[in-house]
Amino acid sequence: MLMIGLLLVGLSASLCALLFPLHRRLSHGLTLLFCILITIVAVWGLWHPSSSSLLNGVYLSLNPLRSWFLLLLGVVSIASSWYRIGYREHNGRIISFWLPLFQMSMVAVISSNNLWVFMTAWELMSITSFFLVIADHHRPSVLESGYVYLVMSQLSAVTILSGLLLMSASMHSVQFANWPSLAPTLKVGTKNWIFGLLAFGFSVKSGIIPFHIWLPRAHPVAPTPVSSLMSGVMIKLGIFGIAQFLLLDLGPISVVWPIVLLATGAASTLLGVLYALMERDLKRLLAYSSIENVGIIFIGLGVMALGMHLHQSTIETLGLTAALLHSLNHAIFKSQLFLAAGAVHQHTGTLDAEHLGGLMRTIPGVAMGFVFGSMAISAIPPLNGFLSEWLTFRGLLSLMNSSTREWTVFGLVVILMLAMASALAGMAFVKAFGIIFLGQARSHVRHEPIPRSMTWPILMLSGFDVLLGVFPTPIVRVISDLQPGLALSTSARFIPTHTALLPFLLFALVMTLVMVSRPWDVQVVPRWSCGRVPDASMQFTSASFTKAVRTTLAWIYRPHRKVTRVGMYPTDFPERLIYEAGTSPVWERYLYRPGYRLVWWLSHHSTRLQAGPVRLYLTYLLATIAVMFLLLR
Repeated sequence: MLMIGLLLVGLSASLCALLFPLHRRLSHGLTLLFCILITIVAVWGLWHPSSSSLLNGVYLSLNPLRSWFLLLLGVVSIASSWYRIGYREHNGRIISFWLPLFQMSMVAVISSNNLWVFMTAWELMSITSFFLVIADHHRPSVLESGYVYLVMSQLSAVTILSGLLLMSASMHSVQFANWPSLAPTLKVGTKNWIFGLLAFGFSVKSGIIPFHIWLPRAHPVAPTPVSSLMSGVMIKLGIFGIAQFLLLDLGPISVVWPIVLLATGAASTLLGVLYALMERDLKRLLAYSSIENVGIIFIGLGVMALGMHLHQSTIETLGLTAALLHSLNHAIFKSQLFLAAGAVHQHTGTLDAEHLGGLMRTIPGVAMGFVFGSMAISAIPPLNGFLSEWLTFRGLLSLMNSSTREWTVFGLVVILMLAMASALAGMAFVKAFGIIFLGQARSHVRHEPIPRSMTWPILMLSGFDVLLGVFPTPIVRVISDLQPGLALSTSARFIPTHTALLPFLLFALVMTLVMVSRPWDVQVVPRWSCGRVPDASMQFTSASFTKAVRTTLAWIYRPHRKVTRVGMYPTDFPERLIYEAGTSPVWERYLYRPGYRLVWWLSHHSTRLQAGPVRLYLTYLLATIAVMFLLLR
């Protein structure tokens, strides 16, 4: 009955926005109540895992793993709903109608216990999120980005449906609760087909490279509360699908698939942060950073899969713990950063770093929330991002120490890629915070006041960053109860000891440096700039900050630049120079654009099939039946 009440409250919030558009506070209040109930149900499911079911568990039910991902949804939904009270929405009625349905669909995806309920909820999640992405359809490129997202979502849904149908047909059951006991009877070839189809579909939804093309398009154009939900929770449902259906339900598999998970995770981690480093739009930077963090989670899942293959419970334990913990941590600090980006946009009207600067003085609360989120996502202790990346490193080191030389070399390569990505992530967010919040404004932009309801959710999530980083043991113990069959309690010994003392040591170090440097005795004098009057144009720009990386890795970025001379005699005496530069994503140039041209060519020539005599259509029909008989014989 609790699940029924939860879904009814969400439906009421959606209908209220549709039927009573003037009662904005009522709609927001019902949505916030719905989000609070999601969190309560998640906590209840973690506390009483055996009694959380609906209609005897045939359609909807909760197990500890599902409750964990429901907790992610609840925490992020509370923050985004609270944030919406002060957030200025251009199409508030549309967002207020679709947003509760989007959240309801994610609840149903997580709690579904039946193939048909799962796929219905998955399609509802894709459709509602599409309408939320194109909510501001009057803006340029929004519809184009929305259609790219819809196409990739449907590609994901088709492959997931194919994999689940093959899985249910092979096990003669559409009930998820029966699959773990029936999976050992499957043939190796069938398992490989199932893993390939489901891994592809869930990877597309997670935004893993090379299926990430929709993510940096959809997130920047979506309203900020929607972006926080999509990046913080929705892409984690792909992680949930891989962990639930492939690793826990399907069981041990061919060694090829753990290698695929580790390789794609490592590539996404490194390439995602490299592309994030080049972005000047804050939301696009955060979107590419989500690709990096999903790659880290994939590395954890790959470590778990290898542990299952090698029958090493410690490696399996560390992989699952690292993946689930980083899913929670990323949901918190990435939602926090997206909400801060939305506050910057509402405050200034732009997210282009080249036009911003000095916002630390105008919106200090948002700036503090952004710096805490930047430290967490850069895995700087004592914040929460450090611990989950630390456990990922420990899982890879355990893999190196307990297997053959080939696995040692492979694990070392993944460790080096992960370490490089962590360093580049720190550089990317130093650039973002320094250019946007420090220094002085680079152009004259409006500074509208930000309501407190937009600042407090960001600071609340910052508190979670610190709390989970300083006191990680309780949350790791919660993870240890998710799968009683695994020795997850052993992961507690890999947590760095005395984490609670680290903030006090850092505070004492900072205070010592302050006492030694005596900042109160510093005298403010005019800046000297070689005899010129200093202005904002002398500050670092986004392009100049990252030039060394861009030129060193030009074979990845494919940089291009164009200089235009303006004036009466532009060749010899230009009055003004216009410099344009950028990078070309390799995946779009060499994979998606040729694929798009091929599909368009096939579509154009297939129109000939639409016209012709009836006997030609009969021939097509007979040929189709013949092919079906050949496949089903």
